[in-house]
Amino acid sequence: MIRKMKKEDLQKCGEIYAKAFPIEHWGIDWDPDNAREYLSDYYEQKKFVGYVYEEDDVIIGCIFALSKISGSKKEIYINEMAVLPERQGQGIGTQLLKSILDYSKGEGLAGVVLYTSDYAPAFKFYEKNGFKLSQGTICMYCE
Repeated sequence: MIRKMKKEDLQKCGEIYAKAFPIEHWGIDWDPDNAREYLSDYYEQKKFVGYVYEEDDVIIGCIFALSKISGSKKEIYINEMAVLPERQGQGIGTQLLKSILDYSKGEGLAGVVLYTSDYAPAFKFYEKNGFKLSQGTICMYCE
């Protein structure tokens, strides 16, 4: 079942995030506490939109997004999504995405934007769920 996220969900979301993004694949050493703190930054935002997927009162996946103004239009940006690794591939991520897409349509927003790694399986997952590459956009980084 999908439901709106509550503050008390953040600890479990941090645990899921740390498991879903292991250092071996992502190069970042997440543990449940630093993941919870990271995700809390999104949760505390004024225009935060978040949902969890749970079964029998146990959270299995979560999605963190933010409604933002982009020029003359309003969009929703998906910041993070995580599903327990052993439950991936069972449609939970698709349901979480649908909750954000439904929110966007219900609020009359222009669309949904997200960033992902091109080397991760998430790219194909998002394509399968109707997302397309944005033309003219690049991601840059500096240390």
